Amino acid sequence: MCIRDSSFDTWLSSTSGHKLEGNSLIISVPNNFVAEMLDQRMYSIISLAVEQVLGRTTDIKFSVIVSDINSEKPIYNNHHPDETVSKVINKPAFYKKSWRTFQNFIVGDSNKLAHAASLSVAENPGSAYNPLFIYSGVGLGKTHLLTSIASFLNNSGSNAIYVTAEEFTNEYIGSIRFAKTDHFRNKYRHIDALLIDDIQFIAGKEQTQEGFFHTFNALHMANKQIVVTSDRPVSSLNVLEQRITSRLAGGLVADMQPPPFETRLAILQEKSNKMDCDVPSDVLEYLARRVQSNVRDLEGSLNRVIAWSQFRESSISLNDVTILIGESWATMRGKTITDTAVISAVSEHFGIATDQIRGKGRRKMTVLSRQVAMYLLREETDLSFTAIGKILGGRDHSTVLHGHERVSVKIEQDDSLRNDVIKIRHSLMGKF
Repeated sequence: MCIRDSSFDTWLSSTSGHKLEGNSLIISVPNNFVAEMLDQRMYSIISLAVEQVLGRTTDIKFSVIVSDINSEKPIYNNHHPDETVSKVINKPAFYKKSWRTFQNFIVGDSNKLAHAASLSVAENPGSAYNPLFIYSGVGLGKTHLLTSIASFLNNSGSNAIYVTAEEFTNEYIGSIRFAKTDHFRNKYRHIDALLIDDIQFIAGKEQTQEGFFHTFNALHMANKQIVVTSDRPVSSLNVLEQRITSRLAGGLVADMQPPPFETRLAILQEKSNKMDCDVPSDVLEYLARRVQSNVRDLEGSLNRVIAWSQFRESSISLNDVTILIGESWATMRGKTITDTAVISAVSEHFGIATDQIRGKGRRKMTVLSRQVAMYLLREETDLSFTAIGKILGGRDHSTVLHGHERVSVKIEQDDSLRNDVIKIRHSLMGKF
């Protein structure tokens, strides 16, 4: 499958093969943002390309390879505290060429306040709405706004750092472990703006909360901009220390709601134009009406349709899309599907016991059933890859990701497997 020049320039031009260890290929990426996007959007394409070259299935791992402050020896940053050291990184490269900007953020009634506030702090950091706290459900654009602010500020000559709460935690713990707290303070207290995504991640982590509190105070007293996002309101972050929640509530709090039909349609039109794909208007309207949960699902459905068309080398028609997406899938997105129900439905369809799906058996049908379960657990629930791995016998994140991507590709090529997945979805719909 060919990759468009724009996609290659944005996501792959700054990557390289770093090391082949057994059945795992480590690909070097410039930052965690690119690693996440390659994991979510292009894993299957890269995996198939590597399989064609090596002649075998290979586990792909994306790793940020950076240099230690005091040496040129590369280290890995795979979100594990034991492997993380504090690093001074000025102006991450992706901010200079980020596809997430204010220009391509679709504004509607559901996100108007959050967008206006974000643009205001980007234009006047430290003087308006400080701190800014944005909260919403999953996939509604919080990260888009944060990276837009970071891109705007860094391109304007300011020094802004965008970081997830998980990354902040790993760096803080690593700085203590490796006796590099001075480097950590230098990185986070001598900047113009700090943008932290998913602050709820530090809930219950007393040591990290202490580090965040002092960092917050130092920046706030220096009139530096702070923007924080969460998946819940400040009032619901009761596991965080009160001194932190009170400071977050002291600024502007803006929420984001699921977008209405008109905004969903505009998002699909923007994305299809960016991907330079000719998607018929009736298809875009169908997707906008059927996928209502969040922007991530909406864009994912469009990616799926475009990938299907490219794999089949055929034009996109409404009839094909209704079959591909499936009425059952669209209807069920608003229902609560449990992991037990998914595994039970897969077990019943394939005739494989649930304990075998969760077990270590390597028979062909057992592996297929397990991978279909991984796929459906990811698509039909809000479970993360890590959580799914724990449910399926303690498997790791990369194993579940690989299983999900394998099924994602196969159902676009194998009508029999696609029908199996549709039947399982129908079975699930009948139970709710």
